[in-house]
Amino acid sequence: MNSPDVFEQVKRGYFASRWNGHVPPRTLFWWDMVIVGTLVNTVAGLVSLILLAKGVHGSIWAAFHLLLIPYNLFLLVTVWRIADDSAVLRALAVCWFGFTLLV
Repeated sequence: MNSPDVFEQVKRGYFASRWNGHVPPRTLFWWDMVIVGTLVNTVAGLVSLILLAKGVHGSIWAAFHLLLIPYNLFLLVTVWRIADDSAVLRALAVCWFGFTLLV
């Protein structure tokens, strides 16, 4: 059964609820960044590699691969803003962002 918090988040909007701090920092880091963000980045990376293997022009597969940088940066900044009392979450968020840029 869905809780009222989920309905409130949907009503506010995905990005607005995270930007305004309506999502707990641990949920934002572990669910949005580590699980969902890593999954989305993995799928985009695999699609980019498939496009590269198929011989698609370099600018197309590279653009597809780099398409998620704004979303990843959004996640990093929101974790940084909301987890102001947790240096560990901030450091892990920066490491995660660096990892997504390298892979």
